Amino acid sequence: MNPALGKPVEATNICGQTGPTEYCPLGQRTCKVCDSTDPGNSHPANFITDSNDFYGRTWWQSDTMLEGIRYPVVVNLTIDLKKSYEITYMTLRFKSPRPDSFAIYKKTAPGSDWTPYQFFSTSCQTTYGKQDVSGRWLIQTSEQNEAFCKSEYGDIFPFSNGRIPFSTLEGRPGANDFDNSPVLQEWVTASEIRISLTRMNTLGDEDFGGDRALKSYYYAISDFEIGARCKCNGHANECYLPENQVADHEVCRCQHNTGGVNCETCLPLYNDRPWARATEFNANECQRCECNGKADRCYFDENLYQTTGRGGRCVDCRDNTDGPQCERCKDNFVRGPNGECESAMSKRIQVLTRFFNIRQSDSSDLIPYKGGYTHKERYNV
Repeated sequence: MNPALGKPVEATNICGQTGPTEYCPLGQRTCKVCDSTDPGNSHPANFITDSNDFYGRTWWQSDTMLEGIRYPVVVNLTIDLKKSYEITYMTLRFKSPRPDSFAIYKKTAPGSDWTPYQFFSTSCQTTYGKQDVSGRWLIQTSEQNEAFCKSEYGDIFPFSNGRIPFSTLEGRPGANDFDNSPVLQEWVTASEIRISLTRMNTLGDEDFGGDRALKSYYYAISDFEIGARCKCNGHANECYLPENQVADHEVCRCQHNTGGVNCETCLPLYNDRPWARATEFNANECQRCECNGKADRCYFDENLYQTTGRGGRCVDCRDNTDGPQCERCKDNFVRGPNGECESAMSKRIQVLTRFFNIRQSDSSDLIPYKGGYTHKERYNV
């Protein structure tokens, strides 16, 4: 699935927003106009996610160098995916020449910090302080979640329709053991993506070619595609858009007694062992707590799990029960003949009542004495 499709895009720069501006595509004789008020000549940021358009009929475009868009000015495009996805690949298709240098950043979850995801530059070390790893099948790194830098897509040719792919696991030593690598599982997870355009590719004439040369250099992207699956931690086969939901994002159709937007928790009564991600060989279902039918919720207790092999501690036991499994009566309550917990005081009164066989109708047979009442028959009254 492509979670970017149709998502809104925020851009720090869009051509023609302050009025009509002229741009001159490389390799073409005539110049053109960008005007945000003219639908036929506007290039808003949402055009990079409107469709998978190989021919680039719609595209986003920045101002030109003549308007001041040149290094070190950075242009950012940000896409909020609305939930976390496990990203397999990304592909950018450019309407302009591909940039000399740009970076991709991600947020793992809403509200988290921006993390470098990938760098592209003809000068990796100078621009980003990273080693160029182009052409390597397996990259030696001490950190599985380190962002790499590649220079292989830095050629200014073609002038249009150039493509740049990014595979999230390519070259990473632990990719073959993904199910057992929490670091890589988090590495492929993203809820927001930012494309940070750092430096344009040029023919080297921007400093002496005059206004015509400056109008030839700008950023333009016709398509941004993400290959991903819903972040469901292996506990769902599909995502769906709930009926009557105002938000425009999908949720996981969770299985294995899990819940949450990403199937990241166990259901309220299924916390008898720790939650775990499903793998290729083990579904790691959440197990039901034994609450003897007296509770609807439980939580996982590590100490209880280590002691008994069952970690579910029941919450809000009903019918005057208590204990990790609602297996005993609360203090001052005792088990009655029907198995239910009854007030100990009430139980004592019932026992005494039966022992003395006292009924309200027999109250006339009682006479007072110093310690209370007794039956008349005892004193032959």
